[in-house]
Amino acid sequence: MDNKELDNSLPEEKLEELSTAEENDVQTNSTVKSKSGLGLALLAIILSLAALAACAYLYLTHNNQSQQLLSRINGLEGTLQNTSTDLVNAQQRVQKNIERQHAELLTLKKSLAQLYSITENTQQTWSIEEVHQLLQLAVDQLSLAGNIDGALAALNIADRRIASNGDPELQSVRQQIARDIASLHQIERIDLAGTIHRLNAVSESIDHLPVVHYSAAPGNANSKVADKENADSVWKKISQDLSGLVKIRRIDQPAIPLLPPDQQVFLRENTKALLMTARLALLQHDGAAYSKSLQQAKQWITRYFNTESHNTQWAVSELEKLAAVNLEPQLPDISGSLSQLQAITKGNQR
Repeated sequence: MDNKELDNSLPEEKLEELSTAEENDVQTNSTVKSKSGLGLALLAIILSLAALAACAYLYLTHNNQSQQLLSRINGLEGTLQNTSTDLVNAQQRVQKNIERQHAELLTLKKSLAQLYSITENTQQTWSIEEVHQLLQLAVDQLSLAGNIDGALAALNIADRRIASNGDPELQSVRQQIARDIASLHQIERIDLAGTIHRLNAVSESIDHLPVVHYSAAPGNANSKVADKENADSVWKKISQDLSGLVKIRRIDQPAIPLLPPDQQVFLRENTKALLMTARLALLQHDGAAYSKSLQQAKQWITRYFNTESHNTQWAVSELEKLAAVNLEPQLPDISGSLSQLQAITKGNQR
C-alpha cells in the first residue's frame, strides 16, 4: 500500500497527527543535522588549529635546529679557516726547514767530497810509497844479499798493491815487474837447505873415516924431527884456538896437518872446521870461500884418510858434487820497475 492509499484510509485526526509527527521528525532531523554539522565544523577547526600548532611547532623547532646548524656550520668554517691558516704556516715552516736541510746537505756533500778527495790522494800516496819501498827491498835483497826468494816475495807483494790500487798510470810498472819476476825464475836456484844437510852428513862421516898412519924413513932422522916439530907447532896452535870458543878463520894458504896417530882427533876436527867454514860461506853466498874450503877438505881426506875405504870414497865424491854448486849465478837487473815508478811519481809531482 502506498502513502496515498494510506492517507485516504486514515481519518483526518490521524492524518494531522502523522503530519505533525513528520514535521517534528523533520525539525528534529534538521536540528540534529544542524548540531552534527556544527560539531563537525568545530572538530575541523580544532583539528586545523592543532595542525596549525603542530606546523608552528615544527617550524619553530626546524628554525631553531636550522639556526643551531648554521651556528655550527659557521663555527666549523672558522675552525677550518684557522686550521687552513695553521696548515699553511706549518707548510711554510716545513718548506723552510727542507730548504735549510737541503743547503746543509749540499754543504755536507761538498765537505765529504773534499775529505774523500784528500783521503783518496793520501791513500794513493801511501800505496805508491809502499810499492816504492817494496821494489827497493827487492833490489837490495838480490844485489846485496843474493836472496832470490826475498826479491821474488817483494816483487809479488808490490804487484798485488798496484793491482788493488787500480791506478792506470802504474800498469807499465806492473808490466816491468812481470818481466823482473820472469827473469828471477830463470835463475838456477840453489837448494840451500839440502846443501847444508849434505855438508852436515859429510862432516858427521869424518869421525868414521879410517886414517892412514904415516911413519918416517929410518935413515932420515932430520925429517922425523922436523915432522915432530911441525906436529907440535900445529898442536900448540890448535890448543890456543880451542882454549876458549871455537874460532873459524878463512884459510888462504893450505896447511898440511902432519899429525901423528895419537893426534887423529885434531885432524878430524880440523877437517870438520873446514866444512863448517864452507857452510858459513854458503849462507853468505861467498863462492870463493866455499870452493876453497871444500877443496882443502878434499885434499886432507884424500891425503890422510884411507882412500880405499868406501866411506872415504863417498865423502870425496860428495865433496866434489858439493863443490860443483854455483853460489854466485849471474843475477839479472831488476831495478827497471823501480826506475819506472820513480819516473812516474816525479812526473806527477811536477
